[in-house]
Amino acid sequence: MWERIERVAQPETEPLSLAEVKQQCRVDTVVTDDDAFLTRCIRAAREAIEGPDGRGLAIMAADWRLTLDCFPKEVRIPMGPVLSIVNIVYVDGAGAAQTLDPADYHWRPGRYEARIQPAYGKAWPAARSQLDAVTITFKAGFKGTEEDPIKLGNIPEPLRVAMMMLIAHWYMVRSTTVVGTVPTEIQHGFEDIMNMFAVGHVA
Repeated sequence: MWERIERVAQPETEPLSLAEVKQQCRVDTVVTDDDAFLTRCIRAAREAIEGPDGRGLAIMAADWRLTLDCFPKEVRIPMGPVLSIVNIVYVDGAGAAQTLDPADYHWRPGRYEARIQPAYGKAWPAARSQLDAVTITFKAGFKGTEEDPIKLGNIPEPLRVAMMMLIAHWYMVRSTTVVGTVPTEIQHGFEDIMNMFAVGHVA
């Protein structure tokens, strides 16, 4: 299932500000030499957590796409939190793309997943027998990150801390090897925090 999920768009903003990250890395606010690097690290740290390439979470509201070859009895989106189902598009018997009426299905969000079924008295339409016949676009992220202005208060603080710890590590260690030391993972660090939110393929 994970290989069938892809990101449609990046979020409009990040869960951490540059100022927060510079404070974590103990960089004076007036020093701008590494601002571009730290800005890239913020995005990289978020992507290390989000979606199928990360830990199966969605932090900031953005559109994702799940592609299936047919309609199963129940569609399960194995990541989240899912904020809304943007649309469900399928290829009909004539090969034309059709958008399913939202009244023809209902969905239920879980903590970090969502399930979609036909509405009561309805059935899934007949999709053409082909690869990628069904496409489900959904918006996922913590509540409030889809609003304007964006609200970050519902993002669990451990996730923000985990991102800052990872960024601080990248800031201090800018190569793939460390010479002359024996690396030791810090207790209660990034991995321990991620295990608190383990979902999907890492649960």
